Amino acid sequence: MREYAIEFPPADPQIDLSIIIVSWNVRALLRDCLQSLRQVAGELRLQVIVVDGASADGSADMVASEFPEVELVRCDENVGFPRGNNIGLTRATGRYLLLLNPDTIVRPGALQTLRSYLDDHADVGLVGAM
Repeated sequence: MREYAIEFPPADPQIDLSIIIVSWNVRALLRDCLQSLRQVAGELRLQVIVVDGASADGSADMVASEFPEVELVRCDENVGFPRGNNIGLTRATGRYLLLLNPDTIVRPGALQTLRSYLDDHADVGLVGAM
């Protein structure tokens, strides 16, 4: 079983939330998602990681040129959603982790509410969308 274990870097208490976004040929949606994160970035200390699965639509180049604050991982092939998230998780150093789909628009206050809830409920290990 050991060959499947994910090695996580130590958490950085300076980063509230690491956000992993797996992308494959969703350039316009990804741009909108990242713009929404940029608009709420002042609410929390964020680490945003985009794992691109060899998109043919210029998604990775768009991230690199328009969002230099985002950590971009360029894969040589489409690694799929589960593996892409695992790749992102190995780079995440935030106190909390968020797996975010690239078609998501994050509303003001949403991430702050999430962090506050998790801070107040140490017994909660996982939160999902409804």
